Amino acid sequence: MLEADAARILLSLIQNPKIFYSEKHQAIFTAIALLSEEQRPIDQLTVVDRLRTAGTLERAGGVGYVAGLTMYINGGGHIDGHCRLLQEAFGQRTVIQLGTRVVQLGYDAQRDPLEIVAEAEREIQSFYRAVEQRPPLSVADEFGAMFAQLRLDVEKKGLTGVPTGLTKLNEFTGGWQCGDLIVLAGRPAMGKTAVMLHFARAASLDHHKRTAIFSLEMPRRQLVQRLVATEVPRYTNSDLRQGKVAGGVEEVRQLEQQAERLLRLGGRLLIDDTAGISIAQLRAKCHRLHAEEPLGLILVDYIQLMQGEQKAKSNREQEISSISRGLKELAKELHVPVIALSQLSRSVETRGGTKRPQLSDLRESGAIEQDADAIVFLWRGEYYKIDEYDDGSPTKDTVVLDIAKHRNGDVGEVFAGCQLKHGLIYDFGQGPAEFPKLTGADDAYQPRRIGTSTSSDFEQSPRHPIAKQDLPF
Repeated sequence: MLEADAARILLSLIQNPKIFYSEKHQAIFTAIALLSEEQRPIDQLTVVDRLRTAGTLERAGGVGYVAGLTMYINGGGHIDGHCRLLQEAFGQRTVIQLGTRVVQLGYDAQRDPLEIVAEAEREIQSFYRAVEQRPPLSVADEFGAMFAQLRLDVEKKGLTGVPTGLTKLNEFTGGWQCGDLIVLAGRPAMGKTAVMLHFARAASLDHHKRTAIFSLEMPRRQLVQRLVATEVPRYTNSDLRQGKVAGGVEEVRQLEQQAERLLRLGGRLLIDDTAGISIAQLRAKCHRLHAEEPLGLILVDYIQLMQGEQKAKSNREQEISSISRGLKELAKELHVPVIALSQLSRSVETRGGTKRPQLSDLRESGAIEQDADAIVFLWRGEYYKIDEYDDGSPTKDTVVLDIAKHRNGDVGEVFAGCQLKHGLIYDFGQGPAEFPKLTGADDAYQPRRIGTSTSSDFEQSPRHPIAKQDLPF
């Protein structure tokens, strides 16, 4: 109320009136904030007038109390330090109140202990965001750090994120980038779980990144069984599930030796199969895991089986929005890529032609499209009885990863080989030695980069193998 600059500093550091303990000071701060929003001058007279207009003058102690506040200080030279003192006191009160509330909840036999812990961690994160202040930096401040990072990225030869295990997909994305939310979407039988496990294996087993899978659909034992099927070429996942091992128990010992890589390196691949986990619980678990040892990749299977915030549960669209927003916040908080699987609506099946998915097919909420940094659709022509791509190569044992949204890069299509019975995904035309290679595949194939090329560039680019039917879009 004495200096205009002091008011601007105050409002840049403090947004929540409850940071003040006294209700009188909360009311006065609110009046100052409203005057600032209305672009009116802030002084003793205008603050009193704003309190009188809002009907809160008496709650603020009256005219005499407001006038008396200016007697305690000579100027606003140290207001940033005063704000820090307020934040520290607010932090102490918040911790005391939170501790008391957790104790009360602990005595509630009707509440799940994990929910209580998740709620406590959510409150702590909320408090942290309320008091954390990141002052803006100039371009000059960031200049040196940017070029230092560029030097590191150049040494990585374009692979700046977590490797995907697919050469062409790495070229598009540079690997999964820290802080990004990637949505992997498709209809049933498109291979979503197989592709998810491929990304998990590439990160954890091949590149030693600590990886966490949260499986809401499939039990942990079944996921491990699928991983074993990728290591033992003689038997499919179905064979292992039904115990169809030709050599009986003796051969099981040999299979165990063949899959020994999972035992030796699988300690970096964590699986949580808690059913119906909420976004708050998932975030709490990830924070605990990350505190023990930094995570390199988080995968969630799948969004529509998660529970959102309590206040959003009356509206399914709002609930999905809270989940997608929570996943994006998690990626930013931990600076880790988060890959979330998502179902598509049935409108894909009623569409004519090749039944290629579109962004509008994302099920139950447009917020997923908004929050995601990248959206990758899976499509298998073989499933829809489409035998060939237009270059003559077979659709059998192949899957298309259609990058329909990419906030920080190009969009387009990546073709991969697959052996879904074994859960294997690999570079197009370069199948693993244990399996027959695809025939008719073009090893020199380069995906068309939709939306980034000029018409002349497109005419000169290699033809890419879209299925032999007219696309509906």
